[in-house]
Amino acid sequence: MSLEGLCAPTTREAPSAPMRERFIAPRVLTACCVCGLIRDGTESSPDRERWVTQRTYRKTHGINPADFPLTHTYCLECFTQFTDTVKQFFREIGTSP
Repeated sequence: MSLEGLCAPTTREAPSAPMRERFIAPRVLTACCVCGLIRDGTESSPDRERWVTQRTYRKTHGINPADFPLTHTYCLECFTQFTDTVKQFFREIGTSP
């Protein structure tokens, strides 16, 4: 599947200026399955992910995240908690993962 298949170009009103800008709206948004934060890859550097609330995403991009299908994963904080829980479980039962 190509990148064009995952994104749809849309035009929206710029939140801070009266000019219009081009924004590539994803067809699928990545959300954390535990806390519900949405990954916002448009303003972050490639080596660091930015996770925001639906409200912040709506304010930043001018689109409603509820209008897009979600794909679920873990944000870094929830993934760390999950792996710590799994490690603790295996310590308690006396085996290694």
